[in-house]
Amino acid sequence: MSTKVSRSLGFRIAVGIGAVSLVAGLAAACDSESSGSGSDTVYFGVSGPKTGGSAEYGRLWQQGFDLALDEINAAGGIDGKKVALKWEDSQSDPKQTVPIATKFVGDQSIIAELGDFSSPASIAASPVYNRGKLVQYGFTNSSVDFTKGGDYSWSPSITLDVFQERNAEWVKSKAKKVSVVYLETDWGKQAFKFFEQFAKEKGIEIAYSSPILPDSQDFRPVLIKGRDANPDAFVHLGYGPDGALVVKQLRDVGFTGQFFGGQNTPQFIDLAGSAAEGDIVNGVFTPSDPSPKIQSFVTKFKAKFNTDPGDFNVYAYDALNVLVKAAKTGGATREGVLKGLREVKDFDGIGLGTFAFDQQTRRPSGVKPIELVLQNGKFVPVGSKK
Repeated sequence: MSTKVSRSLGFRIAVGIGAVSLVAGLAAACDSESSGSGSDTVYFGVSGPKTGGSAEYGRLWQQGFDLALDEINAAGGIDGKKVALKWEDSQSDPKQTVPIATKFVGDQSIIAELGDFSSPASIAASPVYNRGKLVQYGFTNSSVDFTKGGDYSWSPSITLDVFQERNAEWVKSKAKKVSVVYLETDWGKQAFKFFEQFAKEKGIEIAYSSPILPDSQDFRPVLIKGRDANPDAFVHLGYGPDGALVVKQLRDVGFTGQFFGGQNTPQFIDLAGSAAEGDIVNGVFTPSDPSPKIQSFVTKFKAKFNTDPGDFNVYAYDALNVLVKAAKTGGATREGVLKGLREVKDFDGIGLGTFAFDQQTRRPSGVKPIELVLQNGKFVPVGSKK
C-alpha cells in the first residue's frame, strides 16, 4: 500500500472514529438530560388553570407548591439538586391539556407531571402521557375513570364513588327528601350517578334533579322547580363558583333548608357569604385539626400567605412532596418516579395522613373524606362547637 493511500485510509478511519465518538457523546448527553444528571435542577411539569373560570384553583395550587418548594429546597432538594416547576396554563380545558402533554413529554428535563385540575381535562391528555411514559399525577382527579388511562396515570384523590357514598350518609342524617343539581359535565354526571345510587340504598328520596351549565349565571328557573318539590335539603354536585351562585340564588327564591354543596375554598366562602352558613361538604382537611403535624403546617402557611390553608392548598403541597419522595426513592428520572410510586409504603400527607398506593387502582388505599360544616365563615368538622 502506498504512503498516500495509507494516509488517506488513516484519515478516513480517524474521521469515522470521531463521528462514532460524537454520536456516543450526544447519546450520553441526551441520557444525561433525560435523567436530570446533566443539570443542577430537577423539573416537574404542571398543567393547570392560571386563567379562565377555574383560575382560583391554580392560585391555590401555587400557594401549596410554593410552600412545598421552600421546604424541599431548604432540605437539599433531590440529591442536592434544586426542585422547580414548569407551568403551563391549561384553563382546565381538554383542548389545551393535550398539546401541553405533548410539550411536557418532549421536554426531557421534566420527570413527572402534576395536574390537571378537572378529571375531563386530565383524561383527555392521559393517552399522551402514557405513550410518552411520563407519570401523570392527577392529584385533584376524583373521576373513577382517570387512573384507567394507563400505568402512568396516578391520583391520590378520593374517588367520586367514595365521596358520594359518604355524602349520602351525611344527607340521610339531615333529610329524607332532597332536590339535586349537578354540573352538565362528565364529572358532574358521574357524581350524580353515584349519589343517586347511594341515596336509593339509604332510603333518600330524590324529589327533583337537574343538570346545570358550568358557565351559567342564573340558576333560578331550575332552583324554583327544585324548591317546589318541597325537599328537606338541597344537594349541589359541582365546584366552588357555581356552588356559591346556587346557594345564594336558592336563598333568593325562598329556600331556607339545609344545603349540601360548594367546596372548601376561600372563593366559595367569600362569594356565597352568609347564604352558605351551615353548608356541609366533603373534605380532606381542616385547619382546626389539633394534631401537631397539622398545626405546624397551618402555622407555616399562615406565616407565608397570611391566611388559613384549605383543601386545594393541601392537595398541591402533598402532591409535590409525594413525587419528590418517589424520585428520591426510585431516582430522579421518569422511570425512577414510577418506581418510587410503586415501592414507597409510607407517603405522609397533610390531607391523607400516611398512605401507600394500591397498585391495581393507582389510588391510595383506605382513605376517607371528612364531614365539614361552614360556621362563622370557616369550615370545621361537624360537631365542633361554635
